[in-house]
Amino acid sequence: MRLLDGLRIGAAIGVILYHYTGRYPSQVEDFGWFAHVTTYAAVGVYLFFMISGFVILMTAWGRDLPNYIGSRVGRLFPTYWAAVLIAGLIVFALRPSFPGDPWKELGWDDWALNFTMVHSAFGAENIDGIYWTLYMELKFYVLIALFMLIGITRHRILAFVLAWPVLGALAQENGGDVLAEILMPHYAPLFAIGMVLYLVHLDGRFRPDTTLALGFNLAFMAYQSNGPYAAFMTRTDEITANGGIIAVILLVGVVTIWAFSCTRLQHVRWGWLTTAGALTYPLYLVHERLGWYVIEVLQRHDWAAWPAMLAAVATVFAAAYVLYRCVDVPFSGRLRRAVEHQLRTLVPASRDR
Repeated sequence: MRLLDGLRIGAAIGVILYHYTGRYPSQVEDFGWFAHVTTYAAVGVYLFFMISGFVILMTAWGRDLPNYIGSRVGRLFPTYWAAVLIAGLIVFALRPSFPGDPWKELGWDDWALNFTMVHSAFGAENIDGIYWTLYMELKFYVLIALFMLIGITRHRILAFVLAWPVLGALAQENGGDVLAEILMPHYAPLFAIGMVLYLVHLDGRFRPDTTLALGFNLAFMAYQSNGPYAAFMTRTDEITANGGIIAVILLVGVVTIWAFSCTRLQHVRWGWLTTAGALTYPLYLVHERLGWYVIEVLQRHDWAAWPAMLAAVATVFAAAYVLYRCVDVPFSGRLRRAVEHQLRTLVPASRDR
């Protein structure tokens, strides 16, 4: 299913264009109509959540907990730690002034806590704005890990994806802040859609129960599109987003994930897709702080908006490749094996499950 890697790199590029051209009023002045288009590229984040629902359930299916935890820790943290280091150096050593910077003054304690990836739980500021999405992803990974403790089955997954958005919405509406924080009501239907599509992939076709589960979560997704998703993309009077358009884009994303994973397209093996998949995570991690810094420096030297933006894109792609080759390749596998080995040492019985 390498085309999913292509979709992920496409979503990442969309988020990059959103941050560089479609987020702030000054960007509307620089990019005109293009800024109003790339505002909607922020849905790339929501596509990531849907793809994660599919891929993480696939990762957990038929595996034990030490293997799952080891694979997630090894995949996430080495490159993330390097990216946090880079972001901190930019913030504290170079002290740029980012456009419309929404964050409070960052402190060294914020930077230190960011290395945990759960810093938001301790009230620390994001050293890079996109880290909020990693926190959502991490909570989903923990939910799947808890699911593995009771055993993942098809029927349990279906019950879960039907109950999750409802319980999350009820927690949010009734002031259950802790439960809402865990269940992520705004994003639950996105992860759930990906999980349902993985069941469709396993079944080889839609069945009545998966059709019901998908339709149910699509309805929740459409509701969120006209609420928090549109609000997230509507930053100022100059940049507004239409919930109906967001819902249509996300629906196209759902159909695309289904086509790439549940039809003959899942057998496409184009070589460049492997590289695209490998670069997506480091690219996403470094693009915001580093890219904005490049744009700021170039515009101080009288570069026009378009050349500065394109130079920033080229820079973050190069940085992503360096992170992949110098951090991900040598260290991810080692950390995965070390974590899995340690967990099996602590819980030897897991070998027999």
